Amino acid sequence: MSEQDTIAIICDCDGTLCPDTTELLVSRIGGKPRDFWHNVYEEVGEGWDPPIAYMTKLLELARAKSIGITSDILKEVGEGIRFFPGVLDFVRRLQLKLDANAEFRAARIKIELSIISGGIEEIIKFSAIGQVASEIFGCSFSFDDKGVANGIKRAVTFTEKTKFVFAINKGISSDELRKKPYLVNDVIDPAERRVPFEHMIYIGDGPSDIPCFSMIKFLEGSVVGVMPPENNELRKPYELSQGERLTIGPYTADYTDGTDLYKMLGRYVQGIADGMLVSRAQKVKPAPSH
Repeated sequence: MSEQDTIAIICDCDGTLCPDTTELLVSRIGGKPRDFWHNVYEEVGEGWDPPIAYMTKLLELARAKSIGITSDILKEVGEGIRFFPGVLDFVRRLQLKLDANAEFRAARIKIELSIISGGIEEIIKFSAIGQVASEIFGCSFSFDDKGVANGIKRAVTFTEKTKFVFAINKGISSDELRKKPYLVNDVIDPAERRVPFEHMIYIGDGPSDIPCFSMIKFLEGSVVGVMPPENNELRKPYELSQGERLTIGPYTADYTDGTDLYKMLGRYVQGIADGMLVSRAQKVKPAPSH
């Protein structure tokens, strides 16, 4: 039987942990974000999947500007990302709070951060959060023999995100999943899965997160809606709150000590850890004697 001692905090990236990373890439290769997204939405209106539409438009923009999208450019963009307050160490701080409890510490309960994003995976990996997250799942380009992006290798659509949640649930790493994409369909007994759904906390800000919200909440995990600190538009938070998809929120995406978001994450983490201890105690409870 798997120990199941991991609490998985699973986050979207753009709008949840930082401003839009694609816009940074658009600006880097000489485009205007407003015009770029207008063109993308026109394609979506013609039936394109949003991530395929924006990645195709990135390749077209790069060709039009005679600037190839290379690993060096993605690295430059990633290193330039500025994250929302408290993002880079909120998991460490939550872990320290757990470790202050002798029972949790003895049980070796740990918190892991995974990112599931419709943004460019390499940009996120090259950013500061790439040193913090255990797993990063995102979109990716293919590259020619000169190292220039020439096609779409992986696109993460709305429902594609749920596949990665199942990979986390079953203990399948991103490297394994890329080599064996059908591995996620393997039947694994719930008791043998590395991270039960009830040990998950999913944090997201937009429509692409709604399938994960609905699935994880249905499977008794926790889902938290957030909105970017600079977001003055009420439409997105309203959309998130519809249909009882969230466990709680949306909160402003401020992960520093004392904020409503951080305090609620702390409560969820402690509640999951308490449940782990209760579950373990029930498993070793001696049979009654007569």
